Amino acid sequence: MTILIENISLCTPYERIEKAEIRIESGRIAFAGPRRTKAPGARKPPNERIDGRGATAVPGLVDIHLHGGGGADFMDGTAEAVRTVLLTHLRAGTTSVLATLMTAPRERILAAVRAVNEAAAGGGILGLHLEGPHIAASMRGAQPAESVRPFDLRETSAIARLSKVPIRIVTLAPELPGAAAYIRALVRRGVIPAAGHSAATFEQAIRGFEAGIKHGTHLFNAMSGIHHRQPGLAGALLLNEEASVEVIADGIHLHPATVFLVLTAKPSDMVVLVTDATRPAGSKKPALRTAEGRLYGSALTLIEAVRNVSQWSGWPLEAVLPLATANPARLLGLDSRKGFLKKGADADIVLLDKRLEVKGVFARGKLVGAAG
Repeated sequence: MTILIENISLCTPYERIEKAEIRIESGRIAFAGPRRTKAPGARKPPNERIDGRGATAVPGLVDIHLHGGGGADFMDGTAEAVRTVLLTHLRAGTTSVLATLMTAPRERILAAVRAVNEAAAGGGILGLHLEGPHIAASMRGAQPAESVRPFDLRETSAIARLSKVPIRIVTLAPELPGAAAYIRALVRRGVIPAAGHSAATFEQAIRGFEAGIKHGTHLFNAMSGIHHRQPGLAGALLLNEEASVEVIADGIHLHPATVFLVLTAKPSDMVVLVTDATRPAGSKKPALRTAEGRLYGSALTLIEAVRNVSQWSGWPLEAVLPLATANPARLLGLDSRKGFLKKGADADIVLLDKRLEVKGVFARGKLVGAAG
């Protein structure tokens, strides 16, 4: 099956190309670039032509920290809930995710993994992000205190054996006893250790980096912040040029000026927009809060985060879009397939109008939302 999307501009994401087209063959991109004007007989005609009507085509968005949406959550433990979450965000342009599981009793986490397994065949799930349970109780945020527990590599191994998709990221508190050995074990298994839900001092954070931490989970949120005499985990992550960081750009978790502080302090390819989305995502409902008033994830979709940063900054799309496409794909080592509009990549494509509203979505070459 060959599909030609024409009458579009492209954001690859680093380069904008006007008067462009994309050719899809067998679910992958065969060509993405300026409109070709060769004689009609010079190449095989497509099975289907789609008129993009002047839209901008961008790579499918990649969310590495996503809990829920559409009224469902990955922790619900059913395949139906998993599919609801995926479809909610897919319609908003997010074509690839890490199913993020929160701190919970072991059996509940395993039930969530089984549900992800059942739904994973449909595509879109690149792996798991385990946000806990080895976190600091004082920085647990909305995660239940009774389920926070010490490091246990056997539990992590049991999850890995059960899961049909790889564990990609584990969020942990590097100041806890046994952290260094656990972090090194994750690195040996090809898992990204991430610092988050942590009260680590600057010095404890540095020791975590030395053990192998390379990522910071929702920077500034649920972690020791910056004080001029105590830089904390947030300060350590900002100063470490080898550590990527997540940013929730909903205007609630972080002030827009804080987002720009991060984008100024960090190399541009080390900042990743995430949603930390929970059940309300994809609706007009506000983010959830616990009885104590703590934020419980967000109601954000990733395209909304892109729109927010674009509006706050006035930057061109090609300066903002990599934060939600190329950067997370590269972090996961999947940039040959995801995060780019280029030959050989999966045909995950989103069509946007001038307001950056989603007009069409292709997931692995299949149209899942109306184009034009």
